[in-house]
Amino acid sequence: MSTTLLPQERRRNSRIPLLISVRERSASGVVMCVATDISESGMALKRASDSTAPTPVILEFSLPGIEGLVRVTARFIRQIQTASVQLGAVKFDSVPESLNGWLAQCGHSPMT
Repeated sequence: MSTTLLPQERRRNSRIPLLISVRERSASGVVMCVATDISESGMALKRASDSTAPTPVILEFSLPGIEGLVRVTARFIRQIQTASVQLGAVKFDSVPESLNGWLAQCGHSPMT
């Protein structure tokens, strides 16, 4: 029996596991999150909030080997509230070239 809350079989792109801090900015303010994986199309987030995530949001985060912050506009496509955190999946509206380059350096290849 699988306990995965955000099933991988729903994902169109392969994901790279990671653990990084992410700042989520929206008209509602700023919420700190933790990303648990990333791909060319989006990322999985744990949010420190029990409110419904607004959409769209601007996500800001650092990646090893990239100078400065990566900024992407994204939309929540799934949200699950647990007792302690909110789990979410976001889809990027567009991906900066720096993120595409980083994914390629990590050996990322889209699922077929």
